[in-house]
Amino acid sequence: MSGASTGTLFGIGVGPGNPDLLTLRAARILSSVPTLAIPKSVSDGGSLALSVVEGVLRERSVPVDRVELVFPMTKDQSILAEARSNNARVLEKALSLGDVAFISLGDIFFYSTFGNLLEGLRALIPGLKVEVIPGITSVSAATALIGTPLVQGAEGLAVVPATYGPDSIETILDLHETVVLMKIHRVFPILLEMLTRRGLLEKTVYLSEIGTSRQEIVRDIRELEGRTLPYMSLLIVRKNGLGGLV
Repeated sequence: MSGASTGTLFGIGVGPGNPDLLTLRAARILSSVPTLAIPKSVSDGGSLALSVVEGVLRERSVPVDRVELVFPMTKDQSILAEARSNNARVLEKALSLGDVAFISLGDIFFYSTFGNLLEGLRALIPGLKVEVIPGITSVSAATALIGTPLVQGAEGLAVVPATYGPDSIETILDLHETVVLMKIHRVFPILLEMLTRRGLLEKTVYLSEIGTSRQEIVRDIRELEGRTLPYMSLLIVRKNGLGGLV
């Protein structure tokens, strides 16, 4: 890929799903940036990140140009590499015309597709200018909702995908006072057995689709057994207790 970009690529974290949690800085950039890059999966019929910022976009005096970037939900490296190359070409064209804002749920560098994309873009687009606008993570929003500190004092914290592997998660639970397990939807039965065996059920809370109309908080995770859980769900395990819960 050749040619120098003229615009700045803004990586914007839009928060967990509630438009009220969009930062002022993010809203300011979104109110004037010429082009908006919207990440989507192949199977995704819409974009939750886009829904968070629609209110800001409606108030613009000049409509924003929109480009879609497809990120397949797969571990196949050849498919991912092809998608990254295609997305880079789309962004190169958009950046040649001006600034572009890439939006992502939560924080832009917290389990976001932006990190992988940026690594490739820096190699493919000489002189790429990037500005990162952090956002509120689902983890921060979750602890606010349940009224419990994530960590205090000398407590240790681990945030890991639940697909990390049972043995690894067992070790992580041994080492840290608070553990946040992300992407639990496919491995919940394994986690339920593990937490039951370790006597941690009463110190665990489930949250899903935080900041949306489908938000759910479950304090007794045994109620989730047999259910199909959404992709955007997590568990907070706090061995020193969830004292903020009522």
